Amino acid sequence: MPIPFLEMTGISKSFPGVRALEDVSLSVAPGEVIGLVGENGAGKSTLMKILGGVIEPSAGTIVLDGEPITGLTVARSIAGGIAFVHQELNLFENLTVGANIFIGREPLKGGPLRFVDERALNRRAQPLLAQLGADFDAATPLSTLSLAQRQLVEIAKALSLKARLVIMDEPTSALTSSETERLLTTIARLKADGVSVILVTHRLAEIEQAADRVVVLRDGRCVAGLDRGAIHADAMIRHMIGRDLNTLYRAPAGPPGDAVLELVAVRTAYRPDQTVSLEVRRGEIVGLAGLVGSGRTELARTVFGLDAPLSGEIRVGGRPLPPASPAATIA
Repeated sequence: MPIPFLEMTGISKSFPGVRALEDVSLSVAPGEVIGLVGENGAGKSTLMKILGGVIEPSAGTIVLDGEPITGLTVARSIAGGIAFVHQELNLFENLTVGANIFIGREPLKGGPLRFVDERALNRRAQPLLAQLGADFDAATPLSTLSLAQRQLVEIAKALSLKARLVIMDEPTSALTSSETERLLTTIARLKADGVSVILVTHRLAEIEQAADRVVVLRDGRCVAGLDRGAIHADAMIRHMIGRDLNTLYRAPAGPPGDAVLELVAVRTAYRPDQTVSLEVRRGEIVGLAGLVGSGRTELARTVFGLDAPLSGEIRVGGRPLPPASPAATIA
């Protein structure tokens, strides 16, 4: 197994009234994909902020390339080859792909005039895009790219900084299934090139597919480390919540009861040419699924009474709800 180039040992962090992390250890070897999982509030973001030099730990040591690091700063973290790809991308739509990759580090020409050398900039950016299998070039305006393509630009920017470790925070939260597969392929490319990845996500199927090992946090502590053969959703969930899932959620004993909520040919202003009819029965959990922009939120707002339907009827317990009345909905 490759020798870790980064080791965090006994990391603890306290905020006023809150113990966010307690005695957490994490090591990263070259070309390793680590899944970091845990419920909201488990300490994942705090640990990554410490690794990025954003906040200091209350206790513990960080060793990078065999050298203990005290007072890790953002600049020192970047210089050490640690890069972040955040859920909210830090890109400029009015610039080209190449300009985004080398923002603030553009090659210049013209002596004291200091013009940006766009040809040299694109020439440097193109191999990074090729490394990631991008289907666009460095001169492409960022505004024309999809969200998944923009994530590739963010990753290329990290590689331009000689990143050895790329931390991805919920990178697929707004991606379609095909875009997610493309990102997982990109992670595999990074691994093959010796770049390590820490993948922070609640989508455990992606962890199962991509990770070499998993670190599980719960209540600020590291409660489990799973090697590749033990990475299964059930095992991760069990460690994340401290018990088997079936102790919290049990299948109903019988079929669902009568309809509690009914939508009859409801039309919203968002999709005036479409009607939605559905019912939710007593003791039933109904999932409302769809891509971003499909109308889920608009339908939920209409059901709750924030927006009035254009037509149709919403019934609770068989009785029509007055339109656009959250107070009546709550009652």
